[in-house]
Amino acid sequence: MRSQLQTPYAPGVIAGALGGILIDAYLLVTVVAVAHRTTVAGFYQFVASSAIGRAAYGEPQAVLLGIALHASVSIAWGLGFAYIATRTPQIVARPLTSGIVYGIVVMLAMQLVEVAANVYTLPDTFTLVNSLVAHTIFFGIPIAYVVARRLGTPS
Repeated sequence: MRSQLQTPYAPGVIAGALGGILIDAYLLVTVVAVAHRTTVAGFYQFVASSAIGRAAYGEPQAVLLGIALHASVSIAWGLGFAYIATRTPQIVARPLTSGIVYGIVVMLAMQLVEVAANVYTLPDTFTLVNSLVAHTIFFGIPIAYVVARRLGTPS
């Protein structure tokens, strides 16, 4: 029988889904409701643009694609963290530090996706700081704590 520490799938999916919900909620509040930099549709069209390019902004259906992409990518990142955590017990033992580092890694990786998709624009200070807060506090840390809680402490 496999121990819970050896099966990262459920913890990864749960952590990724929660992280995706939290980061979206934070970004929708800060970018849409407070800063008025885009609309909810524009936010998800931007996400979709990483897959279909700038054409996403002219397609209302791209909103659904953006939501599906963001959910899928968030869950994939959660699974990735859980997988790494099963091989590196120190990650489970230090979820705050691990979550901050993972959030930064995710943010940088997603910036590379934007560059590869040719939708990257140099961020201003607000966007950079907001993205850093979103990816560390509202994505990386929750994923790390959920995975640590679900996998348990290493023996």
